[in-house]
Amino acid sequence: MVTQVFTADATVYPVRAALLEVREGPDAGIAIRVEVPNFVVGTGPLADLRLSDSTVSREHVRLTLESAGIRVRDEGSRNGTAIGGIQVRDALLTSSTTLTLGATTLVVQLDKDTTDLVVTPGAQFGEAIGVSPAMRHLFALLERAAQSDVTVVLEGESGVGKEILARAVHSSSARGRGPFIAVNCGAFAANLIESELFGHERGAFTGAHASRRGLFEEAAGGTLFLDEIGELPLELQPKLLRVLEEREVRPLGSRVVKPVDVRIVAATNRHLADAVENGTFRRDLFYRLAVALFTIPPLRDRPEDIEPLARVFQFRNDPDAELPQDFVALLRSFAWPGNARELRNVIDRYAIFGESDTLFLPSRATLPAGEDLSNLPFHEARRIAMDRFEQSYFPRVLDRARGVVSRAAELAEVARPSFYRMLERVRGARDSSA
Repeated sequence: MVTQVFTADATVYPVRAALLEVREGPDAGIAIRVEVPNFVVGTGPLADLRLSDSTVSREHVRLTLESAGIRVRDEGSRNGTAIGGIQVRDALLTSSTTLTLGATTLVVQLDKDTTDLVVTPGAQFGEAIGVSPAMRHLFALLERAAQSDVTVVLEGESGVGKEILARAVHSSSARGRGPFIAVNCGAFAANLIESELFGHERGAFTGAHASRRGLFEEAAGGTLFLDEIGELPLELQPKLLRVLEEREVRPLGSRVVKPVDVRIVAATNRHLADAVENGTFRRDLFYRLAVALFTIPPLRDRPEDIEPLARVFQFRNDPDAELPQDFVALLRSFAWPGNARELRNVIDRYAIFGESDTLFLPSRATLPAGEDLSNLPFHEARRIAMDRFEQSYFPRVLDRARGVVSRAAELAEVARPSFYRMLERVRGARDSSA
Protein backbone atom coordinates (compact mmCIF):
# COMPACT_ATOMS: atom_id res chain seq x y z
CA MET A 1 0.00 0.00 0.00
CA VAL A 2 1.33 3.42 -0.93
CA THR A 3 1.45 5.90 1.95
CA GLN A 4 0.26 9.32 0.89
CA VAL A 5 1.90 12.30 2.58
CA PHE A 6 -0.65 14.93 3.49
CA THR A 7 0.28 17.61 6.01
CA ALA A 8 -2.20 19.18 8.41
CA ASP A 9 -1.59 22.70 7.11
CA ALA A 10 -2.15 21.93 3.42
CA THR A 11 -4.94 23.79 1.63
CA VAL A 12 -5.08 21.51 -1.42
CA TYR A 13 -5.04 17.75 -1.68
CA PRO A 14 -3.79 16.41 -5.05
CA VAL A 15 -5.89 13.51 -6.35
CA ARG A 16 -6.34 11.55 -9.57
CA ALA A 17 -9.92 12.02 -10.71
CA ALA A 18 -11.48 9.63 -13.22
CA LEU A 19 -14.30 8.93 -15.63
CA LEU A 20 -16.40 5.91 -14.70
CA GLU A 21 -18.27 4.24 -17.59
CA VAL A 22 -20.61 1.25 -17.55
CA ARG A 23 -19.61 -0.86 -20.56
CA GLU A 24 -21.65 -4.02 -19.93
CA GLY A 25 -24.73 -4.83 -17.88
CA PRO A 26 -28.26 -3.47 -17.47
CA ASP A 27 -26.96 0.08 -17.12
CA ALA A 28 -24.55 0.07 -20.09
CA GLY A 29 -23.89 3.53 -21.46
CA ILE A 30 -23.96 5.43 -18.16
CA ALA A 31 -20.86 7.55 -17.56
CA ILE A 32 -20.01 9.75 -14.57
CA ARG A 33 -17.03 11.73 -13.34
CA VAL A 34 -15.49 10.72 -10.02
CA GLU A 35 -14.16 13.93 -8.45
CA VAL A 36 -15.07 13.57 -4.78
CA PRO A 37 -12.83 11.91 -2.15
CA ASN A 38 -15.13 8.89 -1.66
CA PHE A 39 -17.45 7.44 -4.30
CA VAL A 40 -19.72 4.42 -3.86
CA VAL A 41 -21.04 2.18 -6.63
CA GLY A 42 -24.04 -0.01 -5.82
CA THR A 43 -27.79 -0.44 -6.04
CA GLY A 44 -28.74 1.11 -2.71
CA PRO A 45 -30.06 4.59 -1.99
CA LEU A 46 -26.72 5.82 -0.61
CA ALA A 47 -24.68 4.86 -3.69
CA ASP A 48 -23.23 7.70 -5.75
CA LEU A 49 -23.59 5.62 -8.91
CA ARG A 50 -26.92 3.78 -8.67
CA LEU A 51 -27.06 0.60 -10.73
CA SER A 52 -30.07 -1.62 -11.44
CA ASP A 53 -28.07 -4.86 -11.72
CA SER A 54 -29.53 -7.33 -9.20
CA THR A 55 -26.15 -9.06 -8.90
CA VAL A 56 -24.62 -5.84 -7.52
CA SER A 57 -24.87 -5.18 -3.77
CA ARG A 58 -26.39 -2.06 -2.25
CA GLU A 59 -22.95 -0.65 -1.49
CA HIS A 60 -20.75 -2.85 -3.65
CA VAL A 61 -17.46 -1.03 -4.09
CA ARG A 62 -15.92 2.20 -2.83
CA LEU A 63 -13.53 4.34 -4.85
CA THR A 64 -11.20 6.64 -2.89
CA LEU A 65 -9.22 9.30 -4.72
CA GLU A 66 -5.49 9.48 -3.99
CA SER A 67 -2.61 11.28 -5.67
CA ALA A 68 -1.15 8.03 -7.00
CA GLY A 69 -4.46 6.77 -8.38
CA ILE A 70 -7.80 5.45 -7.14
CA ARG A 71 -8.12 2.97 -4.32
CA VAL A 72 -10.79 0.33 -4.91
CA ARG A 73 -12.28 -1.38 -1.87
CA ASP A 74 -14.94 -4.07 -2.02
CA GLU A 75 -17.53 -3.30 0.66
CA GLY A 76 -18.29 -6.93 1.54
CA SER A 77 -20.40 -7.44 -1.58
CA ARG A 78 -22.21 -10.71 -2.28
CA ASN A 79 -20.55 -11.37 -5.64
CA GLY A 80 -17.24 -9.61 -5.15
CA THR A 81 -15.20 -7.19 -7.25
CA ALA A 82 -12.78 -8.45 -9.89
CA ILE A 83 -9.93 -6.99 -11.93
CA GLY A 84 -8.89 -9.14 -14.86
CA GLY A 85 -10.74 -12.12 -13.45
CA ILE A 86 -9.02 -11.84 -10.05
CA GLN A 87 -11.14 -11.04 -7.00
CA VAL A 88 -9.85 -8.03 -5.07
CA ARG A 89 -10.72 -6.59 -1.68
CA ASP A 90 -8.44 -3.56 -1.67
CA ALA A 91 -6.35 -2.38 -4.63
CA LEU A 92 -4.74 0.82 -5.87
CA LEU A 93 -5.44 1.60 -9.53
CA THR A 94 -2.60 3.58 -11.11
CA SER A 95 -3.82 3.28 -14.69
CA SER A 96 -7.15 2.90 -16.47
CA THR A 97 -8.70 -0.44 -15.51
CA THR A 98 -11.82 -2.54 -16.00
CA LEU A 99 -13.77 -3.66 -12.92
CA THR A 100 -16.34 -6.46 -12.84
CA LEU A 101 -19.19 -6.21 -10.33
CA GLY A 102 -21.65 -9.06 -10.73
CA ALA A 103 -22.97 -8.80 -14.30
CA THR A 104 -21.74 -5.22 -14.67
CA THR A 105 -18.46 -4.14 -16.24
CA LEU A 106 -17.07 -0.72 -15.33
CA VAL A 107 -14.20 1.04 -17.03
CA VAL A 108 -12.24 3.42 -14.80
CA GLN A 109 -10.36 5.96 -16.93
CA LEU A 110 -7.90 7.84 -14.72
CA ASP A 111 -6.91 11.40 -15.49
CA LYS A 112 -3.27 11.76 -16.50
CA ASP A 113 -2.67 14.69 -14.16
CA THR A 114 -3.71 15.28 -10.57
CA THR A 115 -6.51 17.63 -9.56
CA ASP A 116 -6.22 19.86 -6.52
CA LEU A 117 -9.02 19.17 -4.07
CA VAL A 118 -9.59 22.24 -1.90
CA VAL A 119 -9.42 21.48 1.83
CA THR A 120 -9.32 23.53 5.02
CA PRO A 121 -5.86 24.30 6.43
CA GLY A 122 -6.96 22.97 9.81
CA ALA A 123 -8.82 19.91 11.02
CA GLN A 124 -11.77 21.68 12.62
CA PHE A 125 -14.89 23.50 11.50
CA GLY A 126 -16.77 24.90 14.46
CA GLU A 127 -16.84 21.97 16.88
CA ALA A 128 -16.62 19.38 14.09
CA ILE A 129 -13.34 17.46 13.96
CA GLY A 130 -11.87 15.80 10.87
CA VAL A 131 -8.31 15.19 9.71
CA SER A 132 -9.32 13.08 6.70
CA PRO A 133 -9.22 14.69 3.25
CA ALA A 134 -12.92 13.89 2.82
CA MET A 135 -13.92 15.89 5.91
CA ARG A 136 -11.50 18.74 5.32
CA HIS A 137 -12.84 19.05 1.78
CA LEU A 138 -16.37 19.12 3.20
CA PHE A 139 -15.31 21.77 5.73
CA ALA A 140 -13.93 23.93 2.91
CA LEU A 141 -17.19 23.68 0.96
CA LEU A 142 -19.30 24.45 4.03
CA GLU A 143 -17.13 27.44 4.93
CA ARG A 144 -17.74 28.81 1.45
CA ALA A 145 -21.49 28.17 1.68
CA ALA A 146 -21.62 29.86 5.09
CA GLN A 147 -20.53 33.17 3.59
CA SER A 148 -23.88 33.57 1.84
CA ASP A 149 -27.50 32.99 2.81
CA VAL A 150 -27.77 29.98 0.51
CA THR A 151 -29.97 27.17 1.83
CA VAL A 152 -27.86 24.19 2.91
CA VAL A 153 -28.95 20.55 3.08
CA LEU A 154 -26.84 18.01 4.96
CA GLU A 155 -27.39 14.34 4.15
CA GLY A 156 -25.80 11.61 6.23
CA GLU A 157 -26.35 8.67 8.50
CA SER A 158 -27.49 9.06 12.08
CA GLY A 159 -24.65 10.10 14.36
CA VAL A 160 -22.32 11.68 11.78
CA GLY A 161 -22.71 15.15 13.30
CA LYS A 162 -25.22 16.94 11.08
CA GLU A 163 -26.36 19.35 13.78
CA ILE A 164 -22.76 20.12 14.78
CA LEU A 165 -22.00 21.03 11.18
CA ALA A 166 -25.21 23.07 10.93
CA ARG A 167 -24.15 25.05 14.00
CA ALA A 168 -20.71 25.55 12.44
CA VAL A 169 -22.30 26.93 9.26
CA HIS A 170 -24.35 29.31 11.40
CA SER A 171 -21.45 30.51 13.58
CA SER A 172 -19.24 31.01 10.51
CA SER A 173 -21.83 33.16 8.76
CA ALA A 174 -22.79 36.80 9.04
CA ARG A 175 -25.77 35.58 11.11
CA GLY A 176 -23.50 34.04 13.73
CA ARG A 177 -24.59 36.51 16.42
CA GLY A 178 -28.24 35.74 15.77
CA PRO A 179 -30.24 32.82 17.17
CA PHE A 180 -29.76 29.20 16.10
CA ILE A 181 -33.10 27.40 16.43
CA ALA A 182 -33.35 23.64 15.84
CA VAL A 183 -36.51 21.62 15.27
CA ASN A 184 -36.92 17.92 14.53
CA CYS A 185 -39.47 17.68 11.74
CA GLY A 186 -40.17 14.03 12.52
CA ALA A 187 -40.94 14.56 16.21
CA PHE A 188 -44.36 16.26 15.84
CA ALA A 189 -47.76 15.39 14.46
CA ALA A 190 -48.68 17.27 11.26
CA ASN A 191 -50.96 19.78 13.03
CA LEU A 192 -48.37 20.45 15.75
CA ILE A 193 -45.38 20.91 13.45
CA GLU A 194 -47.32 23.52 11.46
CA SER A 195 -48.00 25.50 14.61
CA GLU A 196 -44.41 24.97 15.77
CA LEU A 197 -42.96 26.37 12.56
CA PHE A 198 -45.42 29.11 11.65
CA GLY A 199 -47.06 30.01 14.97
CA HIS A 200 -50.76 30.37 15.75
CA GLU A 201 -53.36 32.81 16.99
CA ARG A 202 -55.46 32.35 20.08
CA GLY A 203 -58.35 30.00 19.35
CA ALA A 204 -56.81 28.69 16.12
CA PHE A 205 -57.38 25.12 17.37
CA THR A 206 -58.42 23.29 20.51
CA GLY A 207 -55.95 24.11 23.26
CA ALA A 208 -54.64 27.31 21.63
CA HIS A 209 -55.37 29.51 24.64
CA ALA A 210 -52.90 32.19 23.63
CA SER A 211 -51.14 33.40 20.50
CA ARG A 212 -47.67 32.02 19.91
CA ARG A 213 -44.82 32.95 17.58
CA GLY A 214 -43.49 30.17 15.36
CA LEU A 215 -39.88 29.12 15.03
CA PHE A 216 -39.46 31.03 11.78
CA GLU A 217 -40.10 34.23 13.74
CA GLU A 218 -38.04 33.05 16.72
CA ALA A 219 -35.05 32.52 14.42
CA ALA A 220 -35.26 36.02 12.89
CA GLY A 221 -31.79 37.32 12.05
CA GLY A 222 -30.31 33.87 12.55
CA THR A 223 -30.59 30.27 11.36
CA LEU A 224 -33.46 27.80 11.50
CA PHE A 225 -32.20 24.20 11.49
CA LEU A 226 -34.80 21.78 10.11
CA ASP A 227 -33.57 18.40 11.28
CA GLU A 228 -34.94 15.26 9.61
CA ILE A 229 -36.50 17.34 6.85
CA GLY A 230 -37.27 14.11 5.00
CA GLU A 231 -39.86 13.28 7.67
CA LEU A 232 -41.87 16.47 7.09
CA PRO A 233 -45.48 15.44 6.33
CA LEU A 234 -46.29 15.68 2.63
CA GLU A 235 -49.25 17.99 3.24
CA LEU A 236 -46.99 20.54 4.96
CA GLN A 237 -44.35 20.62 2.28
CA PRO A 238 -46.19 23.14 0.01
CA LYS A 239 -46.50 25.51 2.98
CA LEU A 240 -42.78 25.28 3.69
CA LEU A 241 -42.05 25.89 0.01
CA ARG A 242 -44.23 28.99 0.08
CA VAL A 243 -42.36 30.37 3.09
CA LEU A 244 -39.00 29.76 1.44
CA GLU A 245 -40.10 31.50 -1.75
CA GLU A 246 -42.08 34.40 -0.28
CA ARG A 247 -40.05 34.87 2.91
CA GLU A 248 -43.20 35.36 4.94
CA VAL A 249 -45.35 33.22 7.23
CA ARG A 250 -49.06 33.14 8.03
CA PRO A 251 -49.70 31.87 11.58
CA LEU A 252 -52.55 29.39 12.01
CA GLY A 253 -55.82 31.21 12.46
CA SER A 254 -54.47 34.52 11.16
CA ARG A 255 -55.18 36.45 7.97
CA VAL A 256 -52.02 38.51 8.36
CA VAL A 257 -48.71 37.46 6.83
CA LYS A 258 -45.46 38.30 8.61
CA PRO A 259 -42.08 38.77 6.92
CA VAL A 260 -39.28 36.52 8.13
CA ASP A 261 -35.53 37.02 7.83
CA VAL A 262 -33.98 33.62 8.42
CA ARG A 263 -31.37 31.30 6.92
CA ILE A 264 -32.37 27.64 6.46
CA VAL A 265 -30.10 24.68 7.10
CA ALA A 266 -31.80 21.29 6.76
CA ALA A 267 -30.59 17.78 7.52
CA THR A 268 -31.77 14.25 6.81
CA ASN A 269 -30.59 10.66 7.09
CA ARG A 270 -32.60 9.87 3.97
CA HIS A 271 -31.56 10.30 0.35
CA LEU A 272 -33.90 13.13 -0.64
CA ALA A 273 -33.50 12.51 -4.37
CA ASP A 274 -34.87 8.98 -3.84
CA ALA A 275 -37.69 10.34 -1.69
CA VAL A 276 -38.62 12.59 -4.61
CA GLU A 277 -38.70 9.62 -6.97
CA ASN A 278 -40.91 7.52 -4.69
CA GLY A 279 -43.31 10.39 -4.09
CA THR A 280 -42.69 11.03 -0.38
CA PHE A 281 -40.96 14.38 -0.93
CA ARG A 282 -42.03 17.15 -3.30
CA ARG A 283 -39.75 17.74 -6.25
CA ASP A 284 -40.23 21.53 -6.19
CA LEU A 285 -39.36 21.68 -2.48
CA PHE A 286 -36.31 19.50 -3.03
CA TYR A 287 -34.93 21.83 -5.70
CA ARG A 288 -35.70 24.87 -3.54
CA LEU A 289 -33.91 23.39 -0.53
CA ALA A 290 -30.98 21.64 -2.18
CA VAL A 291 -29.25 24.77 -3.44
CA ALA A 292 -26.15 23.52 -1.65
CA LEU A 293 -26.46 19.82 -0.81
CA PHE A 294 -23.63 18.04 1.00
CA THR A 295 -23.21 14.38 1.94
CA ILE A 296 -21.36 13.68 5.18
CA PRO A 297 -19.31 10.49 4.90
CA PRO A 298 -19.87 7.87 7.63
CA LEU A 299 -17.08 7.27 10.11
CA ARG A 300 -16.23 3.85 8.66
CA ASP A 301 -15.16 5.58 5.42
CA ARG A 302 -12.69 7.84 7.19
CA PRO A 303 -10.89 5.72 9.81
CA GLU A 304 -8.17 8.34 10.21
CA ASP A 305 -10.78 10.50 12.01
CA ILE A 306 -11.46 7.89 14.71
CA GLU A 307 -8.42 8.60 16.88
CA PRO A 308 -8.67 12.43 16.95
CA LEU A 309 -12.41 12.20 17.68
CA ALA A 310 -11.80 9.66 20.45
CA ARG A 311 -9.14 11.89 22.00
CA VAL A 312 -11.44 14.93 21.93
CA PHE A 313 -14.23 12.92 23.58
CA GLN A 314 -11.81 11.56 26.20
CA PHE A 315 -10.41 15.04 26.89
CA ARG A 316 -13.93 16.24 27.72
CA ASN A 317 -14.17 13.43 30.28
CA ASP A 318 -10.69 13.94 31.74
CA PRO A 319 -8.22 16.51 30.31
CA ASP A 320 -5.27 14.56 31.76
CA ALA A 321 -6.31 11.11 30.57
CA GLU A 322 -4.51 9.21 27.82
CA LEU A 323 -5.83 6.65 25.36
CA PRO A 324 -3.47 3.66 25.03
CA GLN A 325 -2.38 2.92 21.47
CA ASP A 326 -3.64 -0.66 21.62
CA PHE A 327 -7.07 0.65 22.60
CA VAL A 328 -6.97 3.19 19.76
CA ALA A 329 -6.03 0.40 17.33
CA LEU A 330 -9.07 -1.56 18.52
CA LEU A 331 -11.31 1.45 18.01
CA ARG A 332 -10.04 1.79 14.44
CA SER A 333 -10.94 -1.82 13.72
CA PHE A 334 -14.71 -1.34 14.03
CA ALA A 335 -17.26 -0.15 11.48
CA TRP A 336 -19.11 2.21 13.88
CA PRO A 337 -22.65 1.89 12.52
CA GLY A 338 -23.69 4.63 14.95
CA ASN A 339 -20.84 6.84 13.71
CA ALA A 340 -19.35 9.55 15.95
CA ARG A 341 -22.27 9.36 18.38
CA GLU A 342 -21.58 5.68 19.02
CA LEU A 343 -17.85 6.37 19.36
CA ARG A 344 -18.54 9.04 21.94
CA ASN A 345 -20.75 6.65 23.93
CA VAL A 346 -17.94 4.08 23.92
CA ILE A 347 -15.39 6.66 25.09
CA ASP A 348 -17.75 7.81 27.85
CA ARG A 349 -18.09 4.19 29.04
CA TYR A 350 -14.34 3.72 28.77
CA ALA A 351 -13.81 6.77 31.02
CA ILE A 352 -16.01 5.13 33.68
CA PHE A 353 -15.18 1.42 33.40
CA GLY A 354 -11.82 1.31 31.65
CA GLU A 355 -10.71 -0.96 28.84
CA SER A 356 -10.62 -4.04 31.06
CA ASP A 357 -14.40 -3.95 31.52
CA THR A 358 -16.20 -5.58 28.60
CA LEU A 359 -18.98 -3.01 28.92
CA PHE A 360 -16.87 -0.55 26.97
CA LEU A 361 -17.43 -2.39 23.68
CA PRO A 362 -20.23 -4.99 23.40
CA SER A 363 -18.50 -6.82 20.57
CA ARG A 364 -15.20 -7.46 22.35
CA ALA A 365 -16.17 -11.03 23.08
CA THR A 366 -16.37 -11.77 19.37
CA LEU A 367 -12.56 -11.88 19.13
CA PRO A 368 -11.32 -15.37 20.07
CA ALA A 369 -9.12 -15.37 23.14
CA GLY A 370 -5.45 -15.33 22.32
CA GLU A 371 -5.86 -14.56 18.61
CA ASP A 372 -3.30 -11.99 17.47
CA LEU A 373 -4.51 -10.04 14.45
CA SER A 374 -1.24 -8.11 14.41
CA ASN A 375 0.22 -10.99 12.42
CA LEU A 376 -1.92 -9.87 9.48
CA PRO A 377 -1.68 -6.76 7.28
CA PHE A 378 -3.52 -3.82 8.83
CA HIS A 379 -6.44 -3.64 6.38
CA GLU A 380 -6.95 -7.42 6.48
CA ALA A 381 -6.91 -7.44 10.29
CA ARG A 382 -9.33 -4.54 10.38
CA ARG A 383 -11.66 -6.24 7.91
CA ILE A 384 -11.70 -9.43 10.01
CA ALA A 385 -12.39 -7.46 13.19
CA MET A 386 -15.19 -5.54 11.47
CA ASP A 387 -16.72 -8.72 10.09
CA ARG A 388 -16.75 -10.35 13.52
CA PHE A 389 -18.19 -7.26 15.12
CA GLU A 390 -21.04 -7.05 12.60
CA GLN A 391 -21.75 -10.79 12.73
CA SER A 392 -22.20 -10.50 16.48
CA TYR A 393 -23.72 -7.07 16.93
CA PHE A 394 -26.58 -6.80 14.43
CA PRO A 395 -28.27 -10.17 15.10
CA ARG A 396 -28.15 -9.51 18.84
CA VAL A 397 -29.71 -6.08 18.49
CA LEU A 398 -32.37 -7.61 16.24
CA ASP A 399 -33.06 -10.22 18.93
CA ARG A 400 -33.49 -7.44 21.50
CA ALA A 401 -36.02 -5.83 19.15
CA ARG A 402 -37.84 -9.19 18.74
CA GLY A 403 -37.17 -9.20 15.02
CA VAL A 404 -38.55 -5.73 14.28
CA VAL A 405 -35.89 -4.06 12.15
CA SER A 406 -37.21 -0.51 12.62
CA ARG A 407 -37.06 -0.97 16.41
CA ALA A 408 -33.58 -2.51 16.15
CA ALA A 409 -32.38 0.54 14.23
CA GLU A 410 -33.69 2.76 17.04
CA LEU A 411 -31.91 0.67 19.68
CA ALA A 412 -28.67 0.86 17.71
CA GLU A 413 -29.15 4.60 17.12
CA VAL A 414 -28.61 3.98 13.40
CA ALA A 415 -30.65 5.25 10.48
CA ARG A 416 -33.14 2.62 9.40
CA PRO A 417 -31.80 2.32 5.81
CA SER A 418 -28.26 1.91 7.16
CA PHE A 419 -29.34 -0.83 9.57
CA TYR A 420 -31.16 -2.66 6.77
CA ARG A 421 -28.06 -2.42 4.59
CA MET A 422 -25.65 -3.68 7.24
CA LEU A 423 -27.97 -6.47 8.35
CA GLU A 424 -28.29 -7.55 4.71
CA ARG A 425 -24.51 -7.65 4.44
CA VAL A 426 -24.26 -9.85 7.56
CA ARG A 427 -26.93 -12.22 6.26
CA GLY A 428 -25.24 -12.36 2.86
CA ALA A 429 -21.92 -13.27 4.45
CA ARG A 430 -23.56 -16.06 6.43
CA ASP A 431 -25.36 -17.41 3.39
CA SER A 432 -22.15 -17.48 1.33
CA SER A 433 -20.31 -19.38 4.05
CA ALA A 434 -23.08 -21.91 4.57
